[in-house]
Amino acid sequence: MKCFYHPEQDAVGMCSQCGKAACHNCMKEVEGGILCKGCIAHQLQAMQDESKVAEEERRAIVDRAQRRLKISKVVFAVSAVPPLFAGAYQLTLPRDPQAPGVVGMIVGVLLASAIMGYIVWSCFWGLPAIWTGLRRKFTKMGFFVVLNPITWLIFLSFFVLIVAWFAYMNSIFGGGLSQYLKARRSAKGEIGPGVRAAVAGARL
Repeated sequence: MKCFYHPEQDAVGMCSQCGKAACHNCMKEVEGGILCKGCIAHQLQAMQDESKVAEEERRAIVDRAQRRLKISKVVFAVSAVPPLFAGAYQLTLPRDPQAPGVVGMIVGVLLASAIMGYIVWSCFWGLPAIWTGLRRKFTKMGFFVVLNPITWLIFLSFFVLIVAWFAYMNSIFGGGLSQYLKARRSAKGEIGPGVRAAVAGARL
């Protein structure tokens, strides 16, 4: 029996994967099995392709996390502006003698601005994560397959009235901050299974 790759040489065995006969120079032991150089090359190429796909996926998650971090800063800044304008307008009006002084009003306006910014910012991070989790849960149950338009309307009303309130409360009381911290770790390249699911799965 001759070597498949070198017909002038005698084969010393057969590849455990493709069954081709090969000489001593064309066969190697790989993970307990004997493979010919063709199958080894295919395995190496497959490993390189998998590594390339994994790196592209990791880079996409990092880029998405970095982009969401930048957007969240804009969301906070924009949502914090209205209270500042309202406070500036109040300062132009005649003041009641019983009302707080200018310093008190400025402190109150800044506090209201920070609170408004935090509420909108936390919802930016928390609400998509809650919605994604619910969507996955109901999809596994086949819920989205059997819904007709009337059931959809009832479900959406239920979601807006009850689930959205829960998501809102969860967001402002730590859920949004938790998603933000996961995105920061992801943006730095620290992508674990939990962070990967949270960042890649949460889509606006």
